[in-house]
Order: sequence, then structure tokens, then C-alpha cells
Amino acid sequence: MAINPLEFNERAEFGVEGTTGYNPKNGNPIKGFVASFSRWFGYRTQSLNQQYTFMGNSITDTKLIAIRHDDAVNKSLNVRIGQDVYDIILISSDNRSARETFDLLTLQKVVKNG
Repeated sequence: MAINPLEFNERAEFGVEGTTGYNPKNGNPIKGFVASFSRWFGYRTQSLNQQYTFMGNSITDTKLIAIRHDDAVNKSLNVRIGQDVYDIILISSDNRSARETFDLLTLQKVVKNG
């Protein structure tokens, strides 16, 4: 699968859940996504095998994106694309010593209750 970096035309923010402010009425912290850094990315198409595997494991609302290889990206981070926040459930890293290497990230939408 060839990846063309010219297709990286959208921006994703990487970060963790943390305190974004405080409730003015009671002073309680407001939890939310806190961005650490951002990267350009492009969407990739999931194979049918990947889609069936995720459905069999009850994993829904997934996206596959490609970014330039970055050691700072790991599974403990969340990704925000637009207003939606995703968990990183799989990283397929390209660790070659080539000039242009890429990581494929499988993301699952974070569903909040309440």
C-alpha cells in the first residue's frame, strides 16, 4: 500500500484527558481533551479483513489514518479530529531507516456516558 504524503490534508491533535477549566458555580474541575501536539494526516481505507475482525471483537466506530512516523505517538494518547475524540487502539509503525516512513493508526471513537 503506497502512501502519498500529499494526501495528508487534515490536522489531528494528540493529547490526553485532563482539566480544561473550572465550573464557576461550584469550583469543580471540568474534564476534557488537552492537546499536546498536532500532526497532518490522511485517511486510509480499512480492508474487509480488518473490518470483520473489529466487528467480531465488538469494536465499532473505527477510523484508519496515516501520519509520518513519530515516536511521540503511542497508545496512551487520544486523538481529536474535528470535535470527535478517539482512542488509539492499534499502531502499525514503519521503523525502517528510510527517509519517508509512516505510521498507520487505528482509532476508535470515545463514547462518554452522561
